[in-house]
This record gives sequence, structure tokens and C-alpha cells, in this order.
Amino acid sequence: MKADWVTKVADRIEASVRQRKGENATIVCASGISPSGPIHLGNLREPFTVHLVVEELRGRGWKVEHIHSWDDYDRLRKVPAGIPAEYAQYIGMPYADIPDPFGEYDSYATRYITDFTNGLSRLGIRPRYIRQSQAYRRGDYREQIKTAIRQRGEIFDILAEYQNLEGQKETVDERRAAYYPFKPYCDNCHKDMTHLTSYRDEDAFLSYVCDNCGHEGSYSLNERIDGKLVWKVDWPMRWSYEQVDFEPGGEDHSSPGSSYTVGQRIVQKVYGAVAPQFIGYAFVGMGGRSKISSSVGTTATVSSALEIIEPAILRWLYARRANNQAFDIDYGQGLLRLYEEWDALVRQINKGTANEVNQRLFERATRTSTDEIVYTHKAVPFPLLTSVIDVTQANEEQVLRIISQTLPELEDLGTLRAELEPRFTCALNWVNNYLPDDERTQIRSSFDSDAFASFSEMDQASIRMLAERLDDSWNLASLTELMYSIPKVVRGMAVDTPPNDELKQAQRSFFIALYNLICGRDTGPRIPTLLLSIGLERAKQLLTPTAVAVAQK
Repeated sequence: MKADWVTKVADRIEASVRQRKGENATIVCASGISPSGPIHLGNLREPFTVHLVVEELRGRGWKVEHIHSWDDYDRLRKVPAGIPAEYAQYIGMPYADIPDPFGEYDSYATRYITDFTNGLSRLGIRPRYIRQSQAYRRGDYREQIKTAIRQRGEIFDILAEYQNLEGQKETVDERRAAYYPFKPYCDNCHKDMTHLTSYRDEDAFLSYVCDNCGHEGSYSLNERIDGKLVWKVDWPMRWSYEQVDFEPGGEDHSSPGSSYTVGQRIVQKVYGAVAPQFIGYAFVGMGGRSKISSSVGTTATVSSALEIIEPAILRWLYARRANNQAFDIDYGQGLLRLYEEWDALVRQINKGTANEVNQRLFERATRTSTDEIVYTHKAVPFPLLTSVIDVTQANEEQVLRIISQTLPELEDLGTLRAELEPRFTCALNWVNNYLPDDERTQIRSSFDSDAFASFSEMDQASIRMLAERLDDSWNLASLTELMYSIPKVVRGMAVDTPPNDELKQAQRSFFIALYNLICGRDTGPRIPTLLLSIGLERAKQLLTPTAVAVAQK
């Protein structure tokens, strides 16, 4: 089987671990996200990339730990869309110390961490979580912080190689002397707009000034840690502390002067360790947007996706893309195509005709080393399901009655409802929350005589014949057969006449006429489904020219 990116990365990690740690080592793979707002589907690529590699390594017999850092000790940089404007007062404070905007959780950070963690669990992704606010304050990194401050000159020199010196007022020597890689949170205003003024190595005693409120504070790192290392030092420090063997990042992290490039040198120079294996991953967009972003109010979260996408299908959507391949997630009509592609894959799997690549992708989507991932095994086409829900205005009994005709082996509607999960609920949520008003199917209230008069004689004759034969053909299979045979019969052809271009055009004209009589437009759901959804009497009313006259008598 041809190696894909997951197996190639696992090969690199194996080789590195064997050389540095030995055959019996535990491989540590890391991911991390800052809970700066709603954690979106672009962020999902971080832990999911790690998850795929972890599962591959476990399948090879390695002991593997996936750790996921919640960077909730980072500062609030700006107020995201959808958050009250008065939250600007918290800019500069750690997410873990900011109140939940909606009063439901113990902090701003916990709100978004909880939502994302629940989504990861439904996807079978179960790392060991580390909240950095707790790790820092517990003193987990105390010695590493002291080392960074002690070697601040070496760190400055590495960072300075990648800095733009234009506009700098101080000389390099002046900036080097004043540089500290640690920023305390102010004891007075609790913000990180501070700078160290002195540090005494023998007792780890530091002094700082807050540029926000003017407070002057001091304390020993041996007593408490209320602050954190700057990001480009924090990341390599944690590689060293956790002995990380693999951690991915966005493609921007691996450019010259970026976090990973600098971190490689800092972890070796300052901590005497080796940087983990790294790959960059491309961005995930939403529809026509180039990049999902929580800071601009994009609410494409994992939880919102799982309201309309089955867990296994969401996993498959990510697993089938190479790490460096950008892609968009479409909550509109593209979602219907995604379901159709998935159903085609499942049919291949069930028939045993899937190639090795698709077989491997299906396995990654539907199971992990500890979980079976949920997907609907009785796969009624998602477009059919959403069409029926739309036309029936989500009348569940009516929907199930129509859908049961596609699954004749399930006659009990109660059993059918359970068999259709989670797809049924996903379809309901999509119709209710994501189907635009201008794409909803509006059913006419009465027969449209003006539209009927504009049709060709053949189309008028076809409509009359359809209305006359509805009673004897009122099921999905019979209606489908009837729809395609009527244009042949009114033209004097046998029902089994093979289609040609002229006949296909005649059928298309007939279908457009029907859509105009029923929906007032040229397109809509499949007509047999549409007819069953509106019911026999309503269908007769909208298709029978004499219906108006009869109703008036």
C-alpha cells in the first residue's frame, strides 16, 4: 500500500524515537489551542492531525500519549464578535481569569474549552488535557522559567537574528540588557502589560513595573508564578518539559523566523533538548471565506458541525485531505454533496470494491483504537431526507412514512426513526437552521390556470394523465416509473422505448411544467418525493385543471 502523509510522519517519528529514547519509550505527541473565543473547525485540524498520527503509531504497537494544551494562560488580545463590547476591560488578562460572558461557566476559557472538548469526545479524540493556567501556577515549569531568564541573553540573540531593526530607538546592546522572556501578570490590574526591571538569580526574586496601571511589584518565583514566558520561548520550553516527539502547527509556524524555526534553536541552546518532529497544516475555510476565525465571529464550531454532519463523516472530511491541502467546509448545498460522496464510499465498502486508500480512510473515519465512531448504517440519501423534511414542514410521521418506501425491510416507523440516527436529526437541524428561505420549497395553494395555459399541448396532456393515474401509483417506485413513462405514452410510444435526446427534452419540459404548477418555479425536490410529501389530495388539486371548478360548485 502506498504510504500517505500519516504513515510517512509516523515513520519519521519512529526513527527519531528509536534513536533518542529506545524501543520501549512512550511517544509523546502534542497539540494546543488558545480558547480565545468559539473554537472553530479550522482549529480542529490541530488535534485531529495529531490524533491520526497517534492512532497510526498505536497500531504499530507503540505506547503513545496525546497531550493537548489549553493555552488559557494566554492574554485576551481583542474582543471577539458576539462578545459584549465592555469585555475590552479584560484585554491583557488571562482567559482563565475572565468571567464567562453568559454566566454559565467559571470562566471565559472554560466555556470554549468545554464546548470543544465535548466535540472532540464525540469524534473519538481523547487526549490528556493540560490547562496552562494551572500548570504555570502549580509551578510545573518553575525551573524552566528560571533557566530561560538566566539565559535571556542567548534567547535575545536568537530572536534578534530574525527581527527587523528599522525604527528601533535603542541599540541592540541596550535592548539585550533590558530583555526578559517572562511577563508577569500585574498584582493590581491582573494584566500582562508589564516589564521586568530586575531579577536576582540566587533567590529567583523579580521586580516589575506595570505599564498599564503603574503598579510596581516584586516576588520570588520560588513562592509563586503569576505570569508566563513569551510564546516563542514558552513553546520550546514545553517541548523540553513534556519530552514532545511530534507536534504540528499551522503553515505560518514553519516560515523563516516563525515559532518553530526559532523554537528549534531555543530548545537546543537553552534546554539542551531536540525539537519534535513537525509538519505544517493548511487552513480550513468556511464556504466562500478564505479562513475561519473566532475573532471575527465565525461560529463554525465542532459542535455546530456535529449538529448537521455525522461524526464519522466529519472525521472523513479531514482524514481524506493531506496535511498541506487547504479545503473548505460548506454548510449549504455542498453538504448534500458530501453526504452523497460518503454514501458512495460506504456502498463500495459494503460491496468489497473499495480500493486500499478508500478502505484505509473509511477505517480512520469509523473507528479508533478505543472507539467505534457513529454513522447512519441505514443511509437514506441526505438530499431526499432534507427535501421531505422541507416540504412536509418537518412533520415527522409524514417524513417517516415517505422514507419507509425506500427501506421496505423496515415497516415499523418507530424502528425506522432509530435506524436513521444520527442522520435524521442532522437533516432536521440543517433544514431548520441552514436552509435559506429562498431555497425552501413553497407549495402553491391552488391550481394555476395561467401557468397551465402557457404549457405545450403535450405537457398539458401529460399533466392530465399524471393526475388521473395518481391513485393507482401512490408510492415512490410507481410514481418514479410513471413520471418517466407518461411523456412516452402521450406521444404514442411504448413504455419501454429507450430514451433519446428528443425524449429526454420532452421529459425535462414535463418536469418543469410540474414544478411550476406545484412550486411556482422550474426546479425543486425529486417530483415523486415532492408529490408524496404534499399528499394525494393536494397533488390532485394542484395538477387537475377542473379542480378549481369542482371546488366552486
